Amino acid sequence: MPRRTSSPFAKHEEPDFNVSALIDVAFLLLIYFIITSTLSRREADLSMAVPGISDSTGSSVQMDQMRIDVSASGTIVVNGEPLEAGPEQRNLPDLVDRLTRYAAMARIAQSEPVVIVNCSGEVTEQRFIDVLNACHIAGISNLGITQ
Repeated sequence: MPRRTSSPFAKHEEPDFNVSALIDVAFLLLIYFIITSTLSRREADLSMAVPGISDSTGSSVQMDQMRIDVSASGTIVVNGEPLEAGPEQRNLPDLVDRLTRYAAMARIAQSEPVVIVNCSGEVTEQRFIDVLNACHIAGISNLGITQ
């Protein structure tokens, strides 16, 4: 009996690639990452104004910004004048008084009060929070923070 020399690969069928399983896995991974990710709105809650061109058409008087410098030792300097508050003093009545007067003058001038807080890198977090609390008590919400 003669032997056949036919190859099992004699049929030339084109192999096909089923991508439906791959698409299913991709969608499952996408859904998994969407569900497990946390959307934080902490950055969106901060109301920051980026410097730029203003569209205001009103004729309001622009107030100067108040600058608060906090040194590494905890001393606070407002527009070049040091405050009488010690570094361990948590409530800052002099700063609150100055900020309240500044906010009142800005509102009389129909302008928004803007405070720039300049902290050195070695300032304790508590001292920075004390300055922010004083701004909150005075009703100032437009803050710029520099280092």
